[in-house]
Order: sequence, then structure tokens, then C-alpha cells
Amino acid sequence: MKKIALIIIPVFAVLTGCATGNSYLANRNTTIEMYHIFDIKTKASTSEVAKAAADGLTQNTSDISQVLPLQMGKTVPVEPGRFVIDDVGAKLAGTGMGTMLQMAAMQNGGISMKAANCEGAVWTSRAQRSIAGSSNLTLYNCLYKYQGGYRLDTYAVFKKVEGGIYQVSRDIANSLVGTPEQWVNKTILDTVHSIEKATGARVVRLEGQPELTELPSGTLVGKN
Repeated sequence: MKKIALIIIPVFAVLTGCATGNSYLANRNTTIEMYHIFDIKTKASTSEVAKAAADGLTQNTSDISQVLPLQMGKTVPVEPGRFVIDDVGAKLAGTGMGTMLQMAAMQNGGISMKAANCEGAVWTSRAQRSIAGSSNLTLYNCLYKYQGGYRLDTYAVFKKVEGGIYQVSRDIANSLVGTPEQWVNKTILDTVHSIEKATGARVVRLEGQPELTELPSGTLVGKN
């Protein structure tokens, strides 16, 4: 135990003894948004595609809420729908909850709570994964059916923590299992890969930010 302490103290002293060290030790909380849209060519039923997507999500998230809304009297559209991003605080403006959310946003660098609006989707989900002291992910999926197949819109909001005395441990963990950003990408791609595997679908990524550098086997990448 004494040996460990002797190692840590000099390292800590070096880090705190220069501007670079101070920057490294400063606590930083960053909120990052991502979205990616995939076109899915398959004749599989909505329930089959939705189950495959949910199965993919379970590989990387711990809490999933999903909805398969009724489609009574609805005809399959020629063109698929598209998600929009709602500012939750703005939508609740004038209410007690809205005021609380807006105050929280001001304390969080002006970043408000956002959520995907999946109006018209045949399946929606909200998945979460939280790693204490590292990152917190909320991932929305909107599945739209149209005459050519399906469109899957994904929207992720995740917060990551950097700096402080635990950053060395985070750096080691990131080098072994990947960064928080890479895990968000993996979560999205595993969902798509699950749909491909279960339905034999041909999937094309149409657009998104930031760029996806790795795609599951068989997935085609469209232009941004």
C-alpha cells in the first residue's frame, strides 16, 4: 500500500505543477448529440424488425422502453417519416416543470433537455446506459414504415465526464474497451446489425453526424 502511495504522490505532484497538469485535472462535463438515419430494404413485418432492433439494443444498454403504436386505418406512405428534436423545457414553458428544466439548462452551460419526437413511427424506443463517473447515454430510435421498406432514425444524447483524479483510470479503461463515443456508435451499429441478421435486410446509412467510421459487416454507407 505504501509503494502505491509513493507512486501516486509524485505523479500527482508533477501533474499539478504545470499548466498542462491543471488542465488535465480540471473536471469537464460534456454533452454530445449524435444522429444517424438508415434505410432498410426488407419485406419483414414491423414486429420482426422491431424485435430485431430491440434485441440489438439489449447488447449495450441496460434500460429500454419501447412502443408499438396501433396503425388502425393507416395506409403505408410512399415516403418515410422523419424524427424531429424537441426542446423539452421550451415545450413545457409556463409550467413549473418547464421552469425547473430551463433553470437546470442555465446551470448546465445553456444546454437544455432534448428528446426525439417520433410522430408517425411504427416503433419507438428509448434506451439508456449509465457508467458511474464516466458517461450517461440516452438513445432514441424511430422506425418508419414506407412502401420501399423501413427507415430507422437514431438520435443519441450522451454526457461524458473528463478530468479530475480519476482521468488516468478512465484513460486506461478507454484504451482497453473504447471511448464513450465509440460505445455510442457500437450501440447504434449493433442495433442495425441485429436487424440485418434477423431479416436479411439490405441497409444503407443515408446521413448522420458525426461520421461513423466502423460499420457492421454487410452494411452500406451512404454519403453524409
